[in-house]
Amino acid sequence: MRTVVTRSSLGRVVGTGVLVGLAVAVLVVWDGRLGNGAWQTPSRVAAPAGLVILLVVVAGWLLRSDLDGWVAIQVPVTTLLGVVVFGGVAWGVTLDSATGSRTALVVLNFAGAGGAVGVLIGLFTAKQSATIRSLHTARDEYRALFDGIGDTVIVHDTRGRIIAANEVAAVRLGCDPSSLEGRSIDDVEGDAAFDGRHAAGGDRLVYETVHVTADGGAVPVEVSARLVRYHDAPAVLSVARDISERRASERELSQARDQLRALNRVLRHDIRNDMQIVLGHAELLDDHVDEAGRDHLETITDTGEHVVELTRSSRDLARTVAGGTELPLEAVSLSETLRGELDRRRKVFTDAELVLEGDVPDVEVRANDLLSSVFRNLLNNAVQHSDRDEPTVTVSADLLRGPHRVRVRVADDGPGIPAELEDDVFGRGQRGLESEGTGLGLYLVESLVDHYGGEVWVEENDPRGTVVVVELPLADRD
Repeated sequence: MRTVVTRSSLGRVVGTGVLVGLAVAVLVVWDGRLGNGAWQTPSRVAAPAGLVILLVVVAGWLLRSDLDGWVAIQVPVTTLLGVVVFGGVAWGVTLDSATGSRTALVVLNFAGAGGAVGVLIGLFTAKQSATIRSLHTARDEYRALFDGIGDTVIVHDTRGRIIAANEVAAVRLGCDPSSLEGRSIDDVEGDAAFDGRHAAGGDRLVYETVHVTADGGAVPVEVSARLVRYHDAPAVLSVARDISERRASERELSQARDQLRALNRVLRHDIRNDMQIVLGHAELLDDHVDEAGRDHLETITDTGEHVVELTRSSRDLARTVAGGTELPLEAVSLSETLRGELDRRRKVFTDAELVLEGDVPDVEVRANDLLSSVFRNLLNNAVQHSDRDEPTVTVSADLLRGPHRVRVRVADDGPGIPAELEDDVFGRGQRGLESEGTGLGLYLVESLVDHYGGEVWVEENDPRGTVVVVELPLADRD
């Protein structure tokens, strides 16, 4: 494992080496100038010995510290300066008044005191420099984070005066960041012409408004605001997200809903009513056509009924896609809905046998008036996909013991669904090659059941055929 020496660690190593070298130099001078008896005389030991110990301790601390390289060098530099200055002063004072070992002793004591002062000054300035550098780094990181947020960030005081803003705010509003400071937040946020939806959660207020740009434009935004302390004073931090794309999507969705509602009206009034007239006239012609025209009349009647069924599925599908405002959920009687649709399908499919097996639980499910469309499409699908002259469809319903749900099974004796189509059977427009259905029925079933909070899936019937299982949640009990 290779050790990487950085400028920071190298500076600490050099500083440590200088301090240790200085300690050794003091010992050498101390022993060389004062002789062998220097170790036994307390007056000769105090200052030099204290300096040596202090230098060794500081050297060890410096080596283990996290000071930057140039900051770490300050400690040995100030120490050397203290030794030189104090020692030089002592040498100058004693130069004419003392000689020999006494002069060396005075110089060493002053140099020791100066070194100790230099160490303390070096440590203080080093820590101060490290603290300042750390504060500058934290400030730069905070500013980078503040400016790096992709949303507009504005801080204003409790009077609404802007005291800080990030670069994104300046770019989005088309002005210089410094020009925002001191302005009122009301100059940035638009008036009540926008719909201004809002919600509060805990200590946070979320609302929608517009930001007015320098050129007079309006940008729709969602603002999340909360009370904070900024420069030791209460302030409001607001983060505004540009929701222009979301607004455009909502407008497109609203337009699509309007179009679907118009389609719903056309299907319900125009096409369906016209086809009812066609079927009525076809029924009147039943007694006036010969055998040669009988097949043509039956084709007209079958095609007309198919178109009517298509308008019903398309109408219900349009209501489903148009939005939740048209599909409120309520408590709907399962028994009445299921039995009623069975009776209506029996009148339509006179050649099929539609059987209700067992009793239908007398419960209410969470649905709406389109629940009958679910069962109508399942029964239509079971009969129309059958390859028998007289198909049999069996319907059953059971309450589940665990969750508050009910399960309805619609089983037919037709050819069944190929394994490769089982996963896609509920896809929009899926239909068999010989199917007489619209291709929308099962897609509508899944859409409605999912809206009700239920599930629908397909199983194999024994000995042949298909079972469609619908699981619905029971209505809440007050």
